Amino acid sequence: MLRKTGPDEPKKYNYHFKHMTTVGEPIEPEVWKWYYEVVGKGEAAIVDTWWQTENGGFLCSTLPALQAMKPGSTGPGVPGIHPVIYDEDGNEVEAGSGKAGNICIRNPWPGSFQTIWGDRERYVEVYYEKYCKNKDSKDWRDWPYLTGDGAMQAQDGYYRILGRVDDVINVAGHRLGTKELESACLTVPEVAEASVVPLADELKGRVPDVYVSLKPGYEPSKEIEDAVTKSIETTIGKIARPKHVYVVPDMPKTRSGKIMRRVLAAISNRTDLGDTTTLANPGIVEEVRKMVQG
Repeated sequence: MLRKTGPDEPKKYNYHFKHMTTVGEPIEPEVWKWYYEVVGKGEAAIVDTWWQTENGGFLCSTLPALQAMKPGSTGPGVPGIHPVIYDEDGNEVEAGSGKAGNICIRNPWPGSFQTIWGDRERYVEVYYEKYCKNKDSKDWRDWPYLTGDGAMQAQDGYYRILGRVDDVINVAGHRLGTKELESACLTVPEVAEASVVPLADELKGRVPDVYVSLKPGYEPSKEIEDAVTKSIETTIGKIARPKHVYVVPDMPKTRSGKIMRRVLAAISNRTDLGDTTTLANPGIVEEVRKMVQG
């Protein structure tokens, strides 16, 4: 959102930040670098926190001035939190393997929520059942917490959060993470924001549909659309080629700045948009819908 205001906007203000925090969504490496160099003037420490509303506090983060920053990585588990990445079969994914999996927390902690109101079984089923080693056990070691986020761990122990595990597009048997697709889009110099959603396809099951918004001073063009497609094909492969690339004036967002991808997915697939009352910019939905559907 800041990047869309233009590369020179921060220079208009006389400020000095010592410390900047990111929340809400995983920050892409290219955006992280811009945030550090332009907004932070190459001086402020960035804390790229990862946590959830259910958690009551940070789960992973670097400690400013004590641990090195790394573009696109949230860092290690914070003190008292012990993450682990499991594959779909419950095997631990080793650090530095280059493989992604489901990030979980091995241990309980004081801030974690205790139940779902009126539906304790759902609480167990959604957050604990998948990797439970013994359903009759009352030992916390048998009940790792499933966050629902995908992640990779580097050899240095830092975690890169890839987004929700249900934000995966299965294209003809190939699982494509939307965050990696969006990262590829953001390497195109004109692109400020990117969102990738699954589009139903008779042949492949699902294919990526791409929405991008541009930095100030750039106009939508076929050249930009082609550059986005080429970046995805070069970075990930031709299997990830998007069905469409839409250059939109803005993304539908919540008041905290999260892109409402489900709204874009509904527009692409011509399904019910659902509740849009929490959007900060509800007018953009109809504008984008007309662009896509006519």
